Amino acid sequence: MYSLIRALLFRLDPELAHDLTLRGLSFIRPFLGAVVSQRRYERVKALGLEMMGSIGLAAGLDKNATLGSLWAAFGFGFVEIGTVTPRPQSGNPKPRLFRLPDRGAIINRMGFNNDGVERVRERLLRDPHLVPLGINAGKNKDTPNDRAHEDYVAVLERLYDVGDYFVINVSSPNTVGLRDLQRGENLNRLLGEIYRWRRWKRPRKPLLLKLAPEIEGEALEEIARLCERNGIDGVILTNTLKVEGGGLSGRPLFPISTRRIEEWRAITDIPVVGVGGIFSRRDAEEKMRRGAVLTQVLTGFVYRGWEVFR
Repeated sequence: MYSLIRALLFRLDPELAHDLTLRGLSFIRPFLGAVVSQRRYERVKALGLEMMGSIGLAAGLDKNATLGSLWAAFGFGFVEIGTVTPRPQSGNPKPRLFRLPDRGAIINRMGFNNDGVERVRERLLRDPHLVPLGINAGKNKDTPNDRAHEDYVAVLERLYDVGDYFVINVSSPNTVGLRDLQRGENLNRLLGEIYRWRRWKRPRKPLLLKLAPEIEGEALEEIARLCERNGIDGVILTNTLKVEGGGLSGRPLFPISTRRIEEWRAITDIPVVGVGGIFSRRDAEEKMRRGAVLTQVLTGFVYRGWEVFR
C-alpha cells in the first residue's frame, strides 16, 4: 500500500510533498490516536525511560510538533520533534530538499526552519503524549557561537515540562558555523553552561548530544570526555553527512554511522542512539548489536513507510 502512496508523493517537489503529508495527517488526528491505543507495545527501558519500542522517529520530519506523539500510530516507540530554535526562522532558500531514489538517500539544506519555541510549546501542551517525546534544540542562525548556550537553554527551559528527553543539536551541516560548537573550547563552554542551568532542574530528564558522522579518532574521544564531565546522558550517532552544501541521509550513511557507534562504545559507557541509513528492522538490530541502546529512522520511513519496521 505504501508503495502506491509513495509513487504519488514522489511526483511532487519533496518539500511540498512533506508539507501536504503533514497537513493531511493533521486532519485525521483522532483516528491516529485510536490506532495507537490498539497497538501492542514492545516496552524497552533505555536512558532512564520506558520506550514503547526500540525504533523511534528522528528529528527533522516533524519540526514543529504537528503530530508529536501521534507518529506512534505508524509503529514508532518514541518520537523526537524539532529542531526547535527560540525564535521562528524560515531556514535556507528553496529548493532545499532533494531525493536520490537510486541511492535511497535525501539531501537537505533546510537550515533549522521552524515555528519557534512558543508555537511548538502550544502544540505540545495539546499533545496526548502517547509515547515518550524527545525535543531537539538548536540555535537561531543569527546567534553568534559565543552566545549559543543562551539559545539552547532558552529552548530547554521553555519546553522542559512537555518533553521526556532533550537533544543538543550542534551537528547539522545546514547552519553556517554550527558544527564549530562540536569542538574544543566551544563545546566545553556550551555544555558547561547547560550543566550549570540543569543542576537544579527536577525531575532530572535525559540530555543527549547529537554529533556529525565526520567526527572520529581523538576528536571523538575529546567529546566523550566533555560529555562525561558535564553529565550528558547519551549521544545520537549520527547526523547527516556534509555534501553539496547540505546534509546527506539514507543508505549511504549506514556504514559510517554504525562504525561511529562501535568507536564511541570503545571510548565510553555513555549510551548511544543509533541513526543513519535504517531501512528495515534488521538494519536497526545491526546498530543495536554494535552498541546502540535505541535507534531512530527518518529517510528510511520516507522511502518505505511503515514497512521499515519489518
